[in-house]
Amino acid sequence: MKSSYSLFSCVCWIGALVLTARATELDDQFRTPPQNVTRVCVALTVRRDAAEAEWLERQLERARDIGAGGVLLSVPMTVDEAAWQGLERALERARQLGLDVGLCDFCVAKEDAEKVPRARKLVWSQETVQAASSNTVETIPQIFTPPPSYRSVAHLAVPDGASDLQPHQLIDLSDTALPTNGAWRVFRFGSVELEPQRIDPFSETTFFRHVNQWLFATQKQFERTYGNTLLWVHFSGHPQTEYAWPPDMPEAFLKRSGLNLFRHLPVLAGVPVGGGSTAAFVRQHAARTLRELWRDRCGKTVNELVHEAGLEAAIRIDEVPVESVEVARYFRRPILIASAKEEVRDSNRLAAGGARTLGRRFVMGWLAPFETEPSPAAVLLPFPWKHAVDRLLADGTTRILLDVGGALSSDEAVFKQLRDGCLYAHRCQVMLQQGAPAGDLLVWSEKPLPSLAAYSCDVVNGTMLADASVREGRIRFASGREYTELAVAAASLRHADDERVVRTLASRGVRVWLMAEDDASESTTVARFSGTANCVVLPANMRELPGLKPDCVWQSDAPGMQVRFMHRRTAAHEVYYLLNENAEPGSVTCTFRDTGKGAPERWDPTTGEIELLETDVRRDPDGRVTAKIFLGAHDACFVVFDR
Repeated sequence: MKSSYSLFSCVCWIGALVLTARATELDDQFRTPPQNVTRVCVALTVRRDAAEAEWLERQLERARDIGAGGVLLSVPMTVDEAAWQGLERALERARQLGLDVGLCDFCVAKEDAEKVPRARKLVWSQETVQAASSNTVETIPQIFTPPPSYRSVAHLAVPDGASDLQPHQLIDLSDTALPTNGAWRVFRFGSVELEPQRIDPFSETTFFRHVNQWLFATQKQFERTYGNTLLWVHFSGHPQTEYAWPPDMPEAFLKRSGLNLFRHLPVLAGVPVGGGSTAAFVRQHAARTLRELWRDRCGKTVNELVHEAGLEAAIRIDEVPVESVEVARYFRRPILIASAKEEVRDSNRLAAGGARTLGRRFVMGWLAPFETEPSPAAVLLPFPWKHAVDRLLADGTTRILLDVGGALSSDEAVFKQLRDGCLYAHRCQVMLQQGAPAGDLLVWSEKPLPSLAAYSCDVVNGTMLADASVREGRIRFASGREYTELAVAAASLRHADDERVVRTLASRGVRVWLMAEDDASESTTVARFSGTANCVVLPANMRELPGLKPDCVWQSDAPGMQVRFMHRRTAAHEVYYLLNENAEPGSVTCTFRDTGKGAPERWDPTTGEIELLETDVRRDPDGRVTAKIFLGAHDACFVVFDR
């Protein structure tokens, strides 16, 4: 072992001498990042005052000075000719400064704004009534004084305390008086406009007309900058925390489920009308109805109009009713959300995995740096919110969008933080926008699978698979991405249609890995595929797929160490991004599968330094390289191999 290591060290030193003599283009870009779209974006809010134009130009210049390469401008809901001229001037100044621009969706003119329907959410209140007296006991939420936008949906009563409540026991109080005997639970369901106001993405013809009108107006107003400086549009969607209420929701629900939604509305307030199984059926089909309406009206409109008009569309993944993995199907710039919560980060990873499948270059990461939860190791970090940037990058972000509260501060300490953060993120983005992401296999799962953590996985769902073609055992997407292997989680096979999709793919030569957790029902689901050609049922504790070596495996003696990685490949390099998510430092031993010429280098995005890794480095006969790497608290680095 000692002699083989010495030989490897000699090879590494020879490689180092060659690299020293001839710095590659990627080396130069990493040390001194180029002034292009690999830079960070900053979100700014356009003000409505006399000095708006001058103020906005100063903000654009300050964005340039901190190292940003783009801005997202949030503009007023209504605009007049003066506002158009101010925006035109701002876009021209952005062009001169080398900044690309995104605009938040907005109404074209004041008279048109009155015609645009606003997004609405379902609200309800609940009270217990005994004879002629009433006592409010619970509200979710309580409607004390309905806002002007309030519209009544239903006024219902059900017997209080009923253990087996059936739909025929509901009383519609819109045309019938409440009985005077016994206790009743009275529900008032209504809808109100979202605050702040948003256009209703479920209003089919009006939404289409609005987007089309907006695109026409911007093309006309910004002839010099449309498509070269103005590159994208951000849509403010319907937050998942609010229950969307399209105007034709009851009719669409009836068509999908065959049930009268008004008779089952209390289910949405937690009352199991018709029993537990019926209530689950109602909730499931209400969610599926919203997804289908959104796909047909919002998603389809954005995909047809915005992208055909030469712009890219963006939306936060927490403002759509579909699975996060599917967002990139309609919006070419899905936006991930900075969070320390694991369930949010799971959604981020699925969305980024879907974006890789569909070949999207930009996966935006929304970060409010001065609202970020501080890290215990903040004093050791080059800027306090570095750990939040690294989390987004490890989730799959390729471009950071900084929400600075609408305006860049004139405080010099804040300026330095932003400048340091932009330079750090810029170096990382240079690397993460290189080449193409490594994709070992395609995964169909509702959450990231721990058993595949050592593989570079792209992600898909049933809707996306319907867009793909299958030839010679390969799943092919319009993006050019191809996969011969599909890993399917048992939880994704709830419906017979899903099982048919898997069996069809297997019959056409795609190798399918069926994966179950410890749940007995999941094991039963995957067991149905036993004996099916090209389908392999894996045990729950499987950590390595037969015949496919893991992409990156790590181990550490440091307590609490948790490492995440991303892997990209160019014609000249294998690039691995490593992140220590722990607030404590420690050494980690990583084994890399794709290693090119086998001499690993550590590239530090904080300093721009590049050094050859030499400590405990060995190359196995199968070409894999193992190296010991020290990672500080919330540390991140790139490990790069020449190919």
